[in-house]
Amino acid sequence: MQQMSSRLALVSVALFGVYIFLYPGSIILVALDRVPVWATWMGGALLIIQGTLMGVWLSINYARWGVVASALIVFLAWLVEHIGATTGFPFGTYTYTDVLQPKIFGVVPLAIPCAWLLIVGAAVGTSERVLEQAGRSPDSRVSVTKVLTAASLALLLDVTIEPFAVNINHYWVWSDSGHSTYYGIPTSNFAAWWVTSVILVLVLLNRRRAAAIARRHQRPRPQAHTFWPWLPLTLYLTNLTMFVLVNMARGQGMAAAIGGLILLFLGWRLLPHAVRILRGRIGEGVGGA
Repeated sequence: MQQMSSRLALVSVALFGVYIFLYPGSIILVALDRVPVWATWMGGALLIIQGTLMGVWLSINYARWGVVASALIVFLAWLVEHIGATTGFPFGTYTYTDVLQPKIFGVVPLAIPCAWLLIVGAAVGTSERVLEQAGRSPDSRVSVTKVLTAASLALLLDVTIEPFAVNINHYWVWSDSGHSTYYGIPTSNFAAWWVTSVILVLVLLNRRRAAAIARRHQRPRPQAHTFWPWLPLTLYLTNLTMFVLVNMARGQGMAAAIGGLILLFLGWRLLPHAVRILRGRIGEGVGGA
């Protein structure tokens, strides 16, 4: 098991390295509307890379329960998207274009369920950091507050993603855009997004709780250690920053403002804690010297 975790850790390093390498160039090219035809794959590739990275991260930290959680989230996300794209329920009537490839059964691009895994995992990790600063210790319990906070953070990220995906990268087209006042995106989409996020967050939190219970019953009890605990928050913030910058550069001011307010809120809640940790480590370094 330890050998498998070590291999997965190397995969995580490789995936995160590729993501960081592609990230700045993607922002610049999309913001300036200079994406060459041969590079249209980059957006979908980033989503697949991040979704895979999140799945590997969950597998390292929660063993088979992380694998099951990742598989369930990807499957359920694909299922609801397939139903939505073919029936118009629950999100509204929309059609995926050919920009994102490959497509599963010719309908839903592979990047979409990967994006759901990324967003749900990142939102859960971010919500726990926020709740920790509110005096709630991060643990394996599945609380209503944690579920609702994570689902709401997932929705807020989607609010900044949708205008970018629809009007800039043209990943999908809404058929009932005339009934919307928010960049041609129907309100039903956001309502369905929040409900779906609640379900997927519950899936992840319940599998994590099962992993924690199993560990408590193991002999000898394994030492609690989270691999890359900063990854979910990092992925949430880097994605949110990307969409804020791109929406701002491409004239979608409302979407950029919403994303900017989320960034300000997270900075207000989390930055003081990060500064305290940094000062503590610097102090330890000075003391050790």
